[in-house]
Amino acid sequence: MSETFLPVSKMPVLDGFFRGIRLFSAMFRAFACGRTRLAFLSGDGFFSGRPIREGVVMQEEMMGFGVCRVRRGALAVIGCLFLAGISWAGDYSDGMRFYQGMDYENAFSAFRRAAEKGNAAAQSALGAMYYNGEGTGEDEAMAAHWYLKAAEHGRMDAQFALAEMYEAGEGVRQDLKKAAFWYKKAAEQGHLLAQTNLGILYMEGRGVKRDDAKAVALLTKPARQGVALAQTNLAMLYASGRGVKANTHKALEWYRKAASQGEADAQFLLGNMYEDGTGVEKNLLKAAAWYRQAAEQGNAEAQNNLGRLYMEGGDFEGHEDEAFVWFQRAADQGYAEAQTNLGVLYAYGLGVDQDVDKAVYWYARAAEKGQPEGAFFLAEAYYRGEGVERNDKLAVKWYEFAAKNGVPESQDRLGLMYTNGLGVRQDYAKAVYWFRKAARQGYAESQNNLGVLHARGLGVEQNYARAIAWYRKAIAQNLPQAQFNLGTMYLQGHGVKKDIRMARQWFMKAAEQGLPEAEKSLERLPKDGESIDTDLST
Repeated sequence: MSETFLPVSKMPVLDGFFRGIRLFSAMFRAFACGRTRLAFLSGDGFFSGRPIREGVVMQEEMMGFGVCRVRRGALAVIGCLFLAGISWAGDYSDGMRFYQGMDYENAFSAFRRAAEKGNAAAQSALGAMYYNGEGTGEDEAMAAHWYLKAAEHGRMDAQFALAEMYEAGEGVRQDLKKAAFWYKKAAEQGHLLAQTNLGILYMEGRGVKRDDAKAVALLTKPARQGVALAQTNLAMLYASGRGVKANTHKALEWYRKAASQGEADAQFLLGNMYEDGTGVEKNLLKAAAWYRQAAEQGNAEAQNNLGRLYMEGGDFEGHEDEAFVWFQRAADQGYAEAQTNLGVLYAYGLGVDQDVDKAVYWYARAAEKGQPEGAFFLAEAYYRGEGVERNDKLAVKWYEFAAKNGVPESQDRLGLMYTNGLGVRQDYAKAVYWFRKAARQGYAESQNNLGVLHARGLGVEQNYARAIAWYRKAIAQNLPQAQFNLGTMYLQGHGVKKDIRMARQWFMKAAEQGLPEAEKSLERLPKDGESIDTDLST
């Protein structure tokens, strides 16, 4: 058989309405609502390249482990003062009176006089006023200076505030070990937020050696005392079985306690549990309700998940406009998955007027942040020349980025680009490499395409048995191109005994799915005893 140029299908046009598909990690689950006409490869099958499923990235931000953190900021003066319960006298007493009367300039002066005389409570209050810019200009370095003096006198409020400043690098060089040191000092005196933050450091292994058991011990007391941030992180430990035996019911209990106090991260994670049916009966309406509470507080993950639910139909059918609102809010915060989702809504005019330029804008924003699906859709735009000038080299650049990050559709596309030499030098071996990556993820089109390469001996040694094996993997997913290709193998007796009846059976299966080549080949199939035309493509 003489070598010929290997034609492949055009890249698919994304058209029609779609339902969103829940994603896990960074990978798609394929879901196509139709297929484009595919170019025929004479002899041993042809390549497939179905339309990317008519679905939005809609990536679900999963409940998987991630520490919830809230930057509380240095304590307010009143908070500092009432933590200690010391007697008021002289300048310090005057400072309190002025501060409560909102006369911050005189309060600052009085506290400064007392602080310079060594009054620890006044030193702590002065640190808070410098931090908050009350009665003086904001000055984090001076805030840290006075907090340190008070902390060294044993003031737990100042120790906590100083620890936060070391953790954030505010007014001092960031130093997580010093942050842990001062959190520990305050925690030992019973400061609940210090216990919480120290527990979080142990969870993260920041400034201290990671120790989940210590994290559990530190978080339990403030959680029982009603500290929502501690409750949320303790719930995470129970959910993941870190430092404690996994217990979804306890996780649910602590998430509920924190969520009822308005803790956005807990509300979001509680939504996850209801959506997935983890430790509770699956209930998408309750999931949406909790997502909404977190979303209204600005939680970008919850905004994205809420938008995704509105695109998935069912109880949320016909709410694309709501999906657009929440994707937009999350995208405006820089949340990459939502930026990709927003781009898809613009591309199809779902919940918003169709605007391919804006679609590309949002794909690019997501891709620049390293969001793989956004990179894939940006590559598609460059390949099709929609919203941007067509550019095969840029298409390859973004296909490759998404492919290296595990997106099977992009791995398949990159394989097709190498097969046809579009934007890159034609290289069948590299095509095999990328098709195999996607095929091993169960991507049917790449399984079929690997079959074609094995059948033709392009990039690999010709091997009909392997070709048939890959066709059958794709057939298990009901891919009509693979059904047709297997029929062609039976027709020609490649890797199997020549059998027109079996060829007709597979052509019929492909034709029933509307594959034009299969319909045409059925019409031209020889009857028993007739010679076989091995090229049924014309």
